[in-house]
Amino acid sequence: MKYYIVDDNLATVKTLENIVRTRDLGTVSGFTTDPKTAMEEILEDPPEIVLVDLLMERIDGITLVQKIREKNNTIAFVMISKVSDKGMVQRAYTAGIEFFINKPINIVEVERVLTNVSEKVRMQQLMGNIREMVDGAKADHAGKNQSSEGNDVDILLGTLGMLGEKGTRDIRNVFQEMLASGTGYDREILNRVAEKNDDTVKNIEQRIRRAVRKGLSNAAAIGLDDYESDAFTVYAGYVFDFKTLKDEMNYAEGKASSGGRVNIAGFFEGLLLYYHSK
Repeated sequence: MKYYIVDDNLATVKTLENIVRTRDLGTVSGFTTDPKTAMEEILEDPPEIVLVDLLMERIDGITLVQKIREKNNTIAFVMISKVSDKGMVQRAYTAGIEFFINKPINIVEVERVLTNVSEKVRMQQLMGNIREMVDGAKADHAGKNQSSEGNDVDILLGTLGMLGEKGTRDIRNVFQEMLASGTGYDREILNRVAEKNDDTVKNIEQRIRRAVRKGLSNAAAIGLDDYESDAFTVYAGYVFDFKTLKDEMNYAEGKASSGGRVNIAGFFEGLLLYYHSK
């Protein structure tokens, strides 16, 4: 995670920089005590998270956030302040502040806040990547104006963020073999795919398992971000049962020591059901 720090007190800047570095929270790509310089550098090389002081000379933190968000609304902002005025705090949240860090600086609070903001940023990035893959798959599907197992399956796999996984190619090969033979997922299907691709069943299974695990992890992240989204309620529901998704969500939130169980056969059964529903 890339941070930028702007505070008119250099000691505060250096303290925050040291916390980010020593606590392995990310990297500080830049810092300044001058709000005008901060605006220029942030827009030129956007970080993912900006730590900004509320009360600064010439430009206050809220105004700085508003001006930057007019040109780049993807950056997350954390405000540093000792102000407790509720009206001022509300203005800051309205301007787009994610969290507050109180002065004087407390290491535990800074680490907690930045960890939470980082997770939110990663979740938003994941959702953005998934949406791009889904839109691309849908556009490709519409462009060809015909239904095929490749397009239909890729829409689901793209929705779950699996298109970049090595095992996705194996999933396609196995699924095509299932359609060609008119049978479900079994060892014989794997043997055929392995023989055709000069590979081993063990290697194929391992790659598929990793890809399915990635899809499950992404589905859980989607559910935590938007429980009612189609990606979670429709697409993920075909290939993962509710208990598996719930277990993975609990694991992602730190409520369980292990996640949902990967069931390859169940995944392919759901994939087949999804394909025939199109």
